[in-house]
Amino acid sequence: MQEHKDKKYATFFEELFDDFKESLKSDLHVDEMTTDEELKQLLISIINEYENEFYNNFTEIFIYNYYKNLLNSYNNTINRILKATNTNQSFNNDEKEIILKSERADCDDVLYLYNFKYIKDSETEGKFISKITGKEIPISYQVSEIITNNDVFFRPPKGDPDLRGPHTTFSIEYSQEYWLNFKNEMLKYIEDFENNHSEDFLDDLKDYRFWLNKYRVLTTFLNQIDTYSLGGEKHVKN
Repeated sequence: MQEHKDKKYATFFEELFDDFKESLKSDLHVDEMTTDEELKQLLISIINEYENEFYNNFTEIFIYNYYKNLLNSYNNTINRILKATNTNQSFNNDEKEIILKSERADCDDVLYLYNFKYIKDSETEGKFISKITGKEIPISYQVSEIITNNDVFFRPPKGDPDLRGPHTTFSIEYSQEYWLNFKNEMLKYIEDFENNHSEDFLDDLKDYRFWLNKYRVLTTFLNQIDTYSLGGEKHVKN
């Protein structure tokens, strides 16, 4: 009975995979017979081109997406912060823990979106490593501070760390006024980002995310091949 269910699910899975590949071939304008590995390599090539195009823009791209997540993600982070810092109620430690986790999720989501790993070393402010192409991508100290700061209420002073005075310290911010101002700053950053870049730039950024998603779906299918023991061509796991 279980074997019958497994075979039925494997058949359903294989049909989904075949449908996805046909759709992907259409997106790639590929008509001839193409192996799974060839499709994967085509996507890697496309993603590599976008990584080259945006190579010097990933600091602002990261901050742009991070701010959008804080403002608009299902985690509802910025509104949770504003509610928690309301001076008419006591600060709730349980709610703080939820906020810290949701902010970390908003941050991690950007790394996941672009398939980047953050690396901190002694020679740079930090950098991204593409999990797809292996490319090293420079970022600013501000992005490093966002990624390594596990307490969103622990706010770094503004400015380059190398230019800060020796007595400059981080601050603990539970002031609702601070967070209202920060919300406005985030909205302004997003507006400026979208206004200061051409339509071609913004369209390319959307296309880049489109291909990243296609790559993620393809590799998810490939990583499940052995699990469901699908027949036919020998698949290469990611």
